[in-house]
Amino acid sequence: RGKRCGPVCSRGCAVRAAAATSSSLTVAYRAGGAAMDELSEYELQRLEHIRRNHEMLVRLGLVDPTPAAPQQKAPRKPRTKLPPVPPESLRRSSRVRDLKPEYTKETIDQFGDDLDRQAARRSPAKKRPRPEEDADEAALRREIDASTVAFLTEAREAMSRYLTSADGAAPATADAWREEAVRRWGSLVGGGAGAPARDWEAFVTTRLSKPPPPSPEPLLQEWYAADMWQLLCCCVLMSRVSSWETKHRCISAFFAAYPTPSAFQAEVVQRGQVDALRGLVNSLGLFDDRLKSLLAITTAFLLPAEGEDAFAVDLKKREQGGHKIHGVGEFGWHSWLIFCRDMGATLKASDEALKSFCRWRAKRHKLATAEGAAAGEAAEAAADDGAGAAGAGAADDDGKGECEAAGESGGEAGAGGDGEAAADRGGELGSGTREGTREGSGG
Repeated sequence: RGKRCGPVCSRGCAVRAAAATSSSLTVAYRAGGAAMDELSEYELQRLEHIRRNHEMLVRLGLVDPTPAAPQQKAPRKPRTKLPPVPPESLRRSSRVRDLKPEYTKETIDQFGDDLDRQAARRSPAKKRPRPEEDADEAALRREIDASTVAFLTEAREAMSRYLTSADGAAPATADAWREEAVRRWGSLVGGGAGAPARDWEAFVTTRLSKPPPPSPEPLLQEWYAADMWQLLCCCVLMSRVSSWETKHRCISAFFAAYPTPSAFQAEVVQRGQVDALRGLVNSLGLFDDRLKSLLAITTAFLLPAEGEDAFAVDLKKREQGGHKIHGVGEFGWHSWLIFCRDMGATLKASDEALKSFCRWRAKRHKLATAEGAAAGEAAEAAADDGAGAAGAGAADDDGKGECEAAGESGGEAGAGGDGEAAADRGGELGSGTREGTREGSGG
């Protein structure tokens, strides 16, 4: 990450890493043929998600649209299975140890073959995976999940930067904020050209997602956590659908056709192409209800009422001062809080999948908090040691002046901890020695 940026990217190593990861997987997705036939449904859906995320990065101008060829891994060597060593004799009883067996190996094998043929006539035999095959499958799944988490982490870091500046800094003018909104969500954002004046800074900042770290086995919502509109639409489309394959297929087709809220507004609302949308998501059922919800989400996100440029979601009706969106219930609201506002560590979700993610997030948050507290205690101890060494014998006749200096020296020596608090404590201890006592200050 300390190397110089390449010719494509000028916004940091996270963008280049996301580009490299998504580019190699995009090439694999486009390979087609027998290689794609060998992939499982899980891997195919994962590649579809990564391809679509790569297209979003390309649309935002964060990566090169032409992916580089992936590096070929060395083929695995086939395992050699050694034949078992036959025992000298299986007869352990002294009564029959020296007798000739009634059934020879050939007789037993023939009898077993006859049984196998009879069983094959009744029902086809199912191939049982060997233990080493199960281990290889589990290792491959872990490798896939690890690469998925790495891709999501790097892509989110790239998309968290502002697009209108070369260094990723926030825009400085209203026009720059509006350009940022157009770059992310399309030309119809805020009503398009000729729309009423808006607070574009509030418009953009309240619609930028702050997703949590990806979990070891990413949920479907985590693929859309970097974009609030996509996350809410995903929740509307996936609710009340039990088929895993149907959800992935329809949602992937929806975002391939409508990557931004402006694209959905232009095609479905302005041009009235409802039949095209029906053909994409009709397998999910409840099409009319889902259409109303998608329209409500797009309107609230893209075309807020005048004076309501800040975006929020809750379950309280707008007449009561809330931000309820039609079709977004508790599941969608909790998903928005967890994956767009990173509140999973404290949220009490009701959905089982969300509960599992919240438990993982709370455990990770607790671990990070404990590590931070340990680091703070170590820094404070270093500050105490530095203050004690610097304050040895540092008191003047009235016991005050030089002890305060020792407290300040201890605070500087404890840099990386609570230095200012250390200096204050040193000053308090120093000011308490007015009778000429020579106590070292505790920084």
